[in-house]
Amino acid sequence: MINYDRIFNDKNEMKEFVLSCEGNYTKQVLDVARSIAGDSSVKFVMLCGPSCSGKTTTASILFSELAQHGKQAEVISIDDFYRNRIKDEPKPDFETAAAIDLEYFGKCVDDLTSGREAQLPIFDFNIEARSGYRPHRLAENEIIVFEGIQALYPEILSHIPKESMKTIYISVSDDVMAYGRYFSARDIRFVRRLVRDYKFRSSSARRTIDLWTDVVANEEKSIIPASKNVDFIINSLMLYEINVMKPYILNTVRFDLQNPEELEVYKGFEDKYLNVPEIPSGLIPSHSVFREFIGRKQNS
Repeated sequence: MINYDRIFNDKNEMKEFVLSCEGNYTKQVLDVARSIAGDSSVKFVMLCGPSCSGKTTTASILFSELAQHGKQAEVISIDDFYRNRIKDEPKPDFETAAAIDLEYFGKCVDDLTSGREAQLPIFDFNIEARSGYRPHRLAENEIIVFEGIQALYPEILSHIPKESMKTIYISVSDDVMAYGRYFSARDIRFVRRLVRDYKFRSSSARRTIDLWTDVVANEEKSIIPASKNVDFIINSLMLYEINVMKPYILNTVRFDLQNPEELEVYKGFEDKYLNVPEIPSGLIPSHSVFREFIGRKQNS
């Protein structure tokens, strides 16, 4: 539990605090990249985390940092191995192993480890099917970074040679008591998801709220147990996000206040953020992992 009730006198103090939070996260990723690059046996990195943990940005930073250490890297999303949706079948649960074409995933890994050219799939969520393939052959000095919710599921790991694999789990690792209100680590990710999905995935607050129960259930069943024996853990919490998210969750996301359930959720947020001072989102660096949830920095 982190106790956090910092008051800022001006924007300079806010900016310094933001940069210190960014530095803590970046150091974690750089340390992981350095360790992986120093192990010549590593050919595969499995990067997993629950919803809105920051997997995509972290994979991108790993890609860049491995290159700085002389390692070629390729980031492959587990999402691209989703099965094609069959017409009229129920909408698939994309967070389960059953949604993955495990046979084809295994074939691609086998091709890569055997020196053959793998035909990596490209999944289009608009049509819920593969839209094509891209060829890739594993180079001698290359590391493949598989990122996705299912990256640490046993059904996935069974296809990866253990002797050439490292595993990473990323999430918000700390609960926070902020300005007299309790924010669980899961609360913080829920706020991230509400804002991200409303802004960038055309998802209403109602839909995100309805989905969240299943998201949490899958985390408890599959993701958290899979994180117990990983090689590295990265904490993506940015303490400043409690301040930055206040106007997004109270003003940007549109709740239907005529709906009792949405009203209850909104009133809960009003109470949580009651005493929280705002930090302008313009102070967040454009490369920040937190930009996954609020969007790119606007040029002034």
